[in-house]
Amino acid sequence: MFESEGGLTEDEMQIVAPNGSVKLLLYYKGQLATARIGEHAFWMPKHRLFVEGVSDCPMIAGFDRDKPFGCISIELHPAAAYRLLSVPQHELRNAIVPIGELIGAPAARILEERIYLASNPAQKAALIQEYLTGLLARTERDATFEHGATTIMNSRGLVSMAALSRETGLSERWLRAKFAERLGISPKTFASIVRFQSCYQAMLRDKRGYLQEGHFNDRYYDQAHFIKEFKRFMGHSPARYTALQNEVGEIIYK
Repeated sequence: MFESEGGLTEDEMQIVAPNGSVKLLLYYKGQLATARIGEHAFWMPKHRLFVEGVSDCPMIAGFDRDKPFGCISIELHPAAAYRLLSVPQHELRNAIVPIGELIGAPAARILEERIYLASNPAQKAALIQEYLTGLLARTERDATFEHGATTIMNSRGLVSMAALSRETGLSERWLRAKFAERLGISPKTFASIVRFQSCYQAMLRDKRGYLQEGHFNDRYYDQAHFIKEFKRFMGHSPARYTALQNEVGEIIYK
């Protein structure tokens, strides 16, 4: 959960980096004017529950800079989101959809009304979590996929696809198809996002020092590779990003 009383400066970029997770979003105060992912813009009225599919590019939020807003964002574990959303995950990639499109309009209205009537944001979040827990109890695991996704996360994105194939005993072609269905992106893209995130979160603790001391060298072949991946997931080079104000996007990872 995060809130603002307004007063965001014109310099605030509101860039949210991809991290390989599906998110449930609810704006209970104010409303998000737009959220842009790639070339597509999405409108999210308050008191409605939305699902943001896994992304392989940055999301640009569009909060009203002058007005208060409050948002609940619940991230689903990359290895488990498929059990909670009964659609092939690639259909949600780089998209934000009303939850009613996934669970049906009547069920969505009942859930959203319960959330609306909750007296405070903590209770609203608890109701969403209760709903998700109920779904999880009624589904079965895909142990092979979960093992593959967990292997990538545990390696901080450094495992090769050939090594992942050997680890799981499955072909790279099968892994690509399974990850598209269960996660929405390929295992190679997921590994790239996990590796980027391990650098990005470390960089947030000391932006200039991280770059000057080359701490990214243990995760990328060279500086050019790091810069290319950073621009892919943030829309700016690392050096340019250090000069930008992105409090809204960074607060998620602090």
